[in-house]
Amino acid sequence: MARYEALFEPLQIRKLTIRNRFLSTSHSPAYAEKGVITERYIRYHEEKAKGGVGLTQFGGATTVSPENSTYYGQVNGAVDEVIPSYREMAAAVHKHGAACMVQLTHGGRRERWDKANWLPTYSASCRRELVHGSFPVEMEDHDINRTIADYAAAARRVRDGDVDGAEISAQAGTLIEQFWSPATNFRSDGYGGSLENRMRYGLEVFEAVRKAVGDDFVVGIRMPGDEMLKDGLTQDDCIAIAAAHAASGLIDFISVVGAHGATVKGEAKIWPTMWVPSAGYLKLAKAIRDEVSIPIFHATRITDAATAEYAVKEGYLDMVGMTRSGIADPHHITKLAEGREAEIRPCVGVGYCVDRVISGQDALCAHNVAAGRELHIPQVIAQTAGEKKQVAVVGGGPGGLEAARVSAARGHRVTLFEATSKLGGQLELAARATWRQGIAGIAAWLGDEMERLGVDVRFNTLAEAGDVMKLRPDTVIVATGGLPNAGFFEGRELAVTSWDILSGSVAVGEDILLFDEHGGYTGLSCAEFAASKGARVAMVTPEGAPGRELGGTNLGAYLSEIYGHGVTVQPNTRLTTVQRSGNKLKATLQNIYSDAQTEVEVDQVIGEHGTLPNDDLYLTLKPRSRNLGEADLRAMADYTAQTIDTNSKGEFFLYRVGDAWTSRNMHAAMLDAMRICMHV
Repeated sequence: MARYEALFEPLQIRKLTIRNRFLSTSHSPAYAEKGVITERYIRYHEEKAKGGVGLTQFGGATTVSPENSTYYGQVNGAVDEVIPSYREMAAAVHKHGAACMVQLTHGGRRERWDKANWLPTYSASCRRELVHGSFPVEMEDHDINRTIADYAAAARRVRDGDVDGAEISAQAGTLIEQFWSPATNFRSDGYGGSLENRMRYGLEVFEAVRKAVGDDFVVGIRMPGDEMLKDGLTQDDCIAIAAAHAASGLIDFISVVGAHGATVKGEAKIWPTMWVPSAGYLKLAKAIRDEVSIPIFHATRITDAATAEYAVKEGYLDMVGMTRSGIADPHHITKLAEGREAEIRPCVGVGYCVDRVISGQDALCAHNVAAGRELHIPQVIAQTAGEKKQVAVVGGGPGGLEAARVSAARGHRVTLFEATSKLGGQLELAARATWRQGIAGIAAWLGDEMERLGVDVRFNTLAEAGDVMKLRPDTVIVATGGLPNAGFFEGRELAVTSWDILSGSVAVGEDILLFDEHGGYTGLSCAEFAASKGARVAMVTPEGAPGRELGGTNLGAYLSEIYGHGVTVQPNTRLTTVQRSGNKLKATLQNIYSDAQTEVEVDQVIGEHGTLPNDDLYLTLKPRSRNLGEADLRAMADYTAQTIDTNSKGEFFLYRVGDAWTSRNMHAAMLDAMRICMHV
């Protein structure tokens, strides 16, 4: 712990003592149901508290007014019925020595009118936002007064819920920021025009909140250090806003972020993936900290303790937001304190967690499948009290590595066969994209876990049935992955796959047609990779737009890159045939709505249609297995043990996971492995 002494120093804010400088910042994992805090939500934050966090801020974007919707799983803080569930959450967090706060938000125009109560959205001015698409009502005096009172009432509920503090959101383009920003405020009354006027609404909110909660309750603000938006708030504007609010005496801390969430590109900046450098907005926090005398909180891709320690020691901030690090490993603080830093599962910035939420789904970590599933999957795998079994795992991709990790943690003898000289499977290809190299960190951590847990890893072994049977296994996990599928168009044998290009086994052509019928990361990565090598790339997809499987943080990054490299995109179009035309390839394209056809000539056609199962070994082993390869899907859905045992002559239980089953993603492969192997 001495190595990170600054991070383990307590922080005093009014009467609240926070035990260390580790912060899980306000976010909505979408675990509330119809605005109500669930047991799942409580367990998620309790796990962070158990893992050593100093302060966990739950209820990200908790609503304050009836026109607010809980469209991405927020808590409804606009009714008194929320108070008992606040108390349950606070008790669960306090039990483990951590503090907790709720973030209160009026989304303003960042709402949909056709959800929840079907009421109009409201803002400083009537300007449509691209992400949410609503036309807000320009707020009248009575709307201003009503929403100010709503903020105050919501803050009072937080205090009455035994929570330690409230954070008011003025970031990501929410209502208070909509009044601040010249990009969204075009008023000519006392709430528009000068920066002083534009700050008026927010200050009136804080005056009402402070009156409602009293002087002994912690109240803070989350705000941008720079909107990074054309015609928006500059860094100097944000420093002035922060200084004015700090000087008011109404707030106790400022939580600083960067950018603005009004566009998909803005989402990619404000909740950044590995597209944005680690700790890229630290200077924004420092600029505000230099001007105010109250504590500064900050998040935005601080993922390692060394950077966090530097930020605290050098005066950039007072509380280090490591929110996504706490999703990847909620026990990372305890592991630091105990000198087990090498065991911390890293957050590499995949962005799967945020992307799911802003796409209307629940937050999940790309490679910690227990996050958000604490009711069903333990964060720490316990050793089995039963017999030690022999487990054979074939394939060293994410699914196979997770199967080996969990089985070894259970105390079994585990042998893993890997056909190549490296672990990681498709992660190796994913890391070839120009800004996604960090994804290789997942394979690196899992590889370290193989060594720590004593897994017998056999590289350069294309396992056959005989290799597996020599082990006399009790359980066999086939994680052989998939084989790239160019698609099912006529002449597909003339095409290459995204894997061919990303792996370097096929040279990049000059004029390329990339037909993406997958909608995931791979096609976009391939388009960007090829274009960065100087190719002219035309991307064709039958979808209405590229990247349908991606959320805004990754999609915004990809679109910025491919358009920046001159890639053209043709949606609603299918590739029907490819044939030779001299030294070129002639491709026939068909609009899926009009059936109109066009022909183009290119040097190279790349087909991306996911994968087909690499299942030869599975099919060979299947007749010799006790379950004939069958998985009990009900048991998987319920997180219970597999019990199918239909072949009395069988010698082992056989399961396939990940792309060896069917084409999905890394998280699905690792979840398959966890749900089976946690009970082996």
